[in-house]
This record gives sequence, C-alpha cells and structure tokens, in this order.
Amino acid sequence: MKKIILLLTIICTSMSCTSQKESVQRTNSIKEILFSAHTRGTSKSISVVELQAIFKNNGNTSSFTITDKEKKQLLELIKKLNLKSISQIEAPSNKRHSDGTLHASLTIKTNKESFTSSDFDDGNPPAELKDIINLLQTFSQE
Repeated sequence: MKKIILLLTIICTSMSCTSQKESVQRTNSIKEILFSAHTRGTSKSISVVELQAIFKNNGNTSSFTITDKEKKQLLELIKKLNLKSISQIEAPSNKRHSDGTLHASLTIKTNKESFTSSDFDDGNPPAELKDIINLLQTFSQE
C-alpha cells in the first residue's frame, strides 16, 4: 500500500512539474498579445509585440514602447492563465448582444498556437482576464 501511495505521489509530482514547465515555456514563447473590441462602425485594438504596443482606434494608429518591467508584468499575468481554456471563460455580461457595447476578445499568440478568449463586453471583461486587459489599456494611455 505504501508503495502505491509513493508511486502515485511521484507521478502526480512529475505531472505537476511538467505542466508548470509547459506554462513557463508557453509564456516565454509568446509572440503577440492582442486585445480587440469592435461593433458596427467602431473598432479599437491594442497589440503588444516584443516591447512595442500598437494602439488602433477607428483607423488611427499610434505606437508606444513599453518597458521591460511592463512586459514582465504582462507575462506574469498571462502565466496565471490556462491558455487552452480561455475560449471557455464566460463573460459576466451580455450588453454586446444588443449593441450596448463593443464585442471584445483577447488573443495570445505563441510560436506554435493562437489562443483566443470568448467574446465579452468591452469595459467588463471576465475576472480571469481583467488584470491583463487593464494593463494593456494603460499602454494606450501613455
């Protein structure tokens, strides 16, 4: 019985370490973070590639350089997410269904995959994405 418990403990520990390692590797391989919001006649987006933040609002484009500290902060927030399940996160409200607000989403692109959240109301992101969205929006206000 002790051997079985020991074996299960070893297996669980190794699986946990593997998933943590995958999370770190996925975070290190992030190529672009994109927040976009749109509705009829209006669109805006904030894209971060390397240390460059690009803000687009109805065709007007401006870019900003973010600091290493800001990028590290952004990557730390992303590391907390299970990227494979962000498409299943439910939105806390549905005003976008009646054109009450913009349809918004977050996309995180790595070397190999692209992960896109489910749509949510601009200004009311799901709790799991709120800190990331708020940080991205501060980049466009600099």
